[in-house]
Amino acid sequence: MIKIDRYLFSRNLVILFACFCFTSTTALAQNISVKGPVDSLTVGEVFNFSISIKNSIPAEKVLFPDSTAFVGDIDFLSSKHFKESSSKDSTEYSLQFFAIDNATIPPLPVRIVSNSDTTLIFTEPYNLYYKQTIASEDDEFKPLKQNYTFPRAIWPYLIGLLILATIGFLIWSKYFKNQKTEETEPKIIPVFKNPLDELESILIKIKEQHTENPEKDFKWFYSELGDALRWYIEELYKIPALESTSREVLRYMDAFGVDVQLIKHTRIVLNEADMTKFAKFKPTLDESWNAYREGLAFLERAKTVDNMRIHRMKTDFENQFTNEEETNYAVG
Repeated sequence: MIKIDRYLFSRNLVILFACFCFTSTTALAQNISVKGPVDSLTVGEVFNFSISIKNSIPAEKVLFPDSTAFVGDIDFLSSKHFKESSSKDSTEYSLQFFAIDNATIPPLPVRIVSNSDTTLIFTEPYNLYYKQTIASEDDEFKPLKQNYTFPRAIWPYLIGLLILATIGFLIWSKYFKNQKTEETEPKIIPVFKNPLDELESILIKIKEQHTENPEKDFKWFYSELGDALRWYIEELYKIPALESTSREVLRYMDAFGVDVQLIKHTRIVLNEADMTKFAKFKPTLDESWNAYREGLAFLERAKTVDNMRIHRMKTDFENQFTNEEETNYAVG
């Protein structure tokens, strides 16, 4: 009969079990990696960020993060999914950088579905570095102008004219000011100007000038288009839009409860305007007309959602003059 050493048998059994666990773990291992910009980014710069995952065994489906995973100073623009093989997947995101300091893309969740089981893994955090825009050589200070040589003193003549004007005013005050005329001039009441009509007129002028000279500096076009929307927002909602940054304007609108579609159109126009002015973005003619159509969409949406507010503004404007007339009549 063959005798089995219990100690050796137990040790071999433990080693065999450990090898089995290691083999199972290796079979289900995943390799995840991220790739993003190495250089620093300026405000408004668009960059690519990709996630790649390689499974040791084929997976039925890989679920990558969607647009809701990117918040704060990183805006989501678009994404593309690439299925390279049954065990290798990747996706590439087009993102836009709006931070004014270094930022970090946090760990992002990736779900792997295999044999009706779902495995959740996370990417490593990825650091993004802010690059401050340096002024170009064209912004150098202009030389001071030479001192202007004034002709001989004319102050004696000015004093003489001032004395004559004073004498004439005293004479007019004494003999003519208090004389009552039989006919009184009609009082002119200011007319209420509808902000929607004003905005439409501004957009028409921008279109005419851009059509006549489409190759004109795009900075002018985007600046005029963005300022038109800023003016309307400040006029109607009393938001300090003209002296605020684009991000502050959008935050004010969201806090004030402005219509979501109006915020969307405003965001597109102001973001492209900032990119053109600060990020040295060179748009095409078609892109500029797309931005103009966003301004028209803002106008049409405003005609729908702002009618009641404008009606109240007109009523308050007319009531203030009615109250003044009643007060003057009572005093008289």
